[in-house]
Amino acid sequence: MSEVQPPGSPGPVRAFVGAALIAVGVLIMALCGGCGAIFFAVFFVDAIGHPNDAGTMLIPLALGGVPAAIGFGLFLVGRELRRRPPPGETFS
Repeated sequence: MSEVQPPGSPGPVRAFVGAALIAVGVLIMALCGGCGAIFFAVFFVDAIGHPNDAGTMLIPLALGGVPAAIGFGLFLVGRELRRRPPPGETFS
């Protein structure tokens, strides 16, 4: 039942939490960032025809870019949790 883990590998709880954070981060980046990118492209094409409305291109960057950056942060935290050994362990 109890398996010996190789040195340097994270514990099962850290690995699960890290994988969950990676999955949530990727979903947030794909959905929020993808939607923001589509709306940015639409507003960019609209700004070519109506140059006075070019300021509307900032809306998708703020509404889609901020959550996408948070998703990227969750992805990085989850990756670090899966890579780094638990604190207090030292290897010779």
